[in-house]
Amino acid sequence: MTIGFIAALVTLCSWSVGTMVFLQAARRIHPALLNKTRLALAVIASATLACLTTGMWPWDVVLGATPVQWLWLGLSGFVGLSLGDYFGFTGLRILGARRQSIVGTISPAVAMLSGWVLLDESMSMMGVLGMTISVGGVMWSMASVQERNAVQRDGYGSFTKGVLFALGGAFCQGLGLVLAKLGLHAPDAPTLSPFQATFMRMTAGFGALVITDLFSRNVHSNMRDAFRDKVGVRNMLLGVLFGPVIGVTSSLIAAQNIPVGTAQTIFSLVPFVVMGITAFIYRERLQLQVLLGAVIAVIGVLMLVWGGKG
Repeated sequence: MTIGFIAALVTLCSWSVGTMVFLQAARRIHPALLNKTRLALAVIASATLACLTTGMWPWDVVLGATPVQWLWLGLSGFVGLSLGDYFGFTGLRILGARRQSIVGTISPAVAMLSGWVLLDESMSMMGVLGMTISVGGVMWSMASVQERNAVQRDGYGSFTKGVLFALGGAFCQGLGLVLAKLGLHAPDAPTLSPFQATFMRMTAGFGALVITDLFSRNVHSNMRDAFRDKVGVRNMLLGVLFGPVIGVTSSLIAAQNIPVGTAQTIFSLVPFVVMGITAFIYRERLQLQVLLGAVIAVIGVLMLVWGGKG
């Protein structure tokens, strides 16, 4: 039990720090190029973890899943990583880490709604109320005039565009989680290691971006360009370390040793850790409306986690 709580706290801190360093990377490297390069590095990291934890050879990791599992996990990688993380990085670049993390709290609501539609999972009135409260808290937090003006002063894009991209990222990540569940629980298929499933998602997400670049002639397709800015590279590498490596690994350890609801509750505190970092290190002043909106959004998440399913 103690190991599970420690792992959950490590995940919370890792994802919070990862949000901060990816912010620095997203403001020095174009989000499309950052997402593609980050996924390429994550494929290598997740493949290494999958081989080390399962004792499988690399080709066994690839061939050890059925076509149906590759289909669902591939779709999950495309929606959650190719699209979702591009939207998320763009929103992060414009809004900053604190605002992005608050908008991201709607992901559990999207995941539960998607599970109701695609997996025929039940949903209680508590779940509906939790979703409503979570979305309402995010909307109220982002309705602050001071927040809008601060984003405009940063000069990385319009406030409305930032919020829309952040919402798109949260939506895609929530839907991607449900698609991954379809792959993990495919009928008449072998049980996949979570690390193996992560590798499959990362590979599909990266592959989708490579194919898209081939047809669209994306000017941000050359990954060598991502390594020209030393500060951007450093933050990108730190983001990969704190995200797919430390964050994902510790989250799996937490889920294995403590109730999933408890782990998700701890994970949902990311906006407050990010707020603490921005307040104490970057001296950002927190508006009361923003703080209360974040509290309301997280309360909605907790209602989803603990009482969302009938």
